[in-house]
Amino acid sequence: MGKKAEKPGKGATPHSATSRGGDESSTPEPYTCSGNFSDDFIELWLRSGLEKDCTPVIRPRTKWPEAHTADEAKLDEEAMKMDDPTTYILVPNSTTFRPSIQVEFEVEDTKQMQINHAKEMFIRSWKLQESVVGVLKSCILDHLQTLNLWNVGLRETTLKSLASFFPSVPCLKTLVLDGNPIPSSEPYYFVLAEDSQLQHLCLRNNQITDIGATLIGKSLQNKKTTIPLTTLNLSCNLIGDAGASELAKGLRMNRVLLSLSLSTNKISDEGCKAFSSVLQRICLEHDEIVQRRKLISQQGFMGRGSSAAGSRRADSKDRPNSNRSISHMASKGNRGSSKKRSDNKKADAADKAPKKEDRGKKGEIVRMASRISVTNETPSKTQKGKKSGGAKDGGRRVTTLSTSLDADVGDIPEIVHPLLDSHAEHVDGKVFISGCMTLVHLNLSRNKIGNPGLECLWKAIQYQIRKNTTTAPGLLKLNIHKNLFSSAHPTYIKIQETMLTRDPGYKPDINSPDEDVQSVMS
Repeated sequence: MGKKAEKPGKGATPHSATSRGGDESSTPEPYTCSGNFSDDFIELWLRSGLEKDCTPVIRPRTKWPEAHTADEAKLDEEAMKMDDPTTYILVPNSTTFRPSIQVEFEVEDTKQMQINHAKEMFIRSWKLQESVVGVLKSCILDHLQTLNLWNVGLRETTLKSLASFFPSVPCLKTLVLDGNPIPSSEPYYFVLAEDSQLQHLCLRNNQITDIGATLIGKSLQNKKTTIPLTTLNLSCNLIGDAGASELAKGLRMNRVLLSLSLSTNKISDEGCKAFSSVLQRICLEHDEIVQRRKLISQQGFMGRGSSAAGSRRADSKDRPNSNRSISHMASKGNRGSSKKRSDNKKADAADKAPKKEDRGKKGEIVRMASRISVTNETPSKTQKGKKSGGAKDGGRRVTTLSTSLDADVGDIPEIVHPLLDSHAEHVDGKVFISGCMTLVHLNLSRNKIGNPGLECLWKAIQYQIRKNTTTAPGLLKLNIHKNLFSSAHPTYIKIQETMLTRDPGYKPDINSPDEDVQSVMS
């Protein structure tokens, strides 16, 4: 005869099904997760049949102490000397050396209990098996934002199982998989599926070669969907020129990635040339030209009756003509009826003397009408305004609001597919568009780049300075130190000086007033 499941109280840990009293052959009642990660994980661990002595310890993540001044440090030392413990507690080694999961909690207070949601999770230096991944899948991780798995011995099957449940974690944005080499297949592209919501991915010290870099590059250049990845760290790996070229291809049509780190790899001049060519004007390939034509035909881009920025605003120009023609025909048809004229005069007279209570409502209606007609009239016609039977201020309001809103709408930048670039150039039967201007940070330090690659990077920087726009400023930070060229190379010095001024955190040295006076006197 099984016992009823006890509801966990505030701060209490539910007992596992195996530790409860009663007949062992009886099946335990199904467990409903409460959202409290510590209780849910331990209970699901015991119910899954795993060893009780190997249950990981759930610990809150330790935070670095804030910096104290010298006086505060002395006071802390004196307080520690005064409060030396007089008794000691022995802790069993089984608890000390058991694997742990460090969690940063997000506390939610409810009427029944206090729920500690897992916000950031850190698992380090113990092997993460598929059974543990199954327990994590069963937990409620709706608030999880960061998952850090360092040196946990991932395999291809484990990584695939992890990637399969990432889409069910809506808030997961950061994933760190450092120190988990999978040399046979390098399947790190699993986490960059079409339904992935990751924004920051770190894959350092994984012995990734050109094979893994090629698979990641193909995931970045996925033409069906846009991956929301903004930061990719591939430092301290074994990526060569072939892998760097595939990663560069992934940047051709990618306008989401902002930071790419490839420091401490095996990239030489060929891989550096591939990145520099993507950062400049690029020539479309045959399949890209075909895709461009399909997009033009689907969206009516630069087609008949459409503008260069799209057909949505141009199509709206036809609406006021049809509206005015309908009203004009209606006015002609009503000329013969005297009764309708008298009714209209009465209605106009009633409109001329509105009540005080209705004035505010009428103003709101006029504002709404001006907002609706902002895309239905050309600027030349909106400046004149429409004559109405109401007050004279009504037409003026419509005119000023419509023109001001039209100006505001024109200032909003439109997000356009890279292949639908309105500034595309056609030269000798080839189509050229601007390269990737959204990549802000590129780290190529500690590689094998020589003088030829350095010259290509300088050309790319010059192109981006000439092509600089407010929406896509281009590279703002470039790390290329510790390569095969000399630090005294004139091109390297030019790059350093130019990128120093483009760095958003750069602050020029401001001379003090005394120094300015001395310079003038000298």
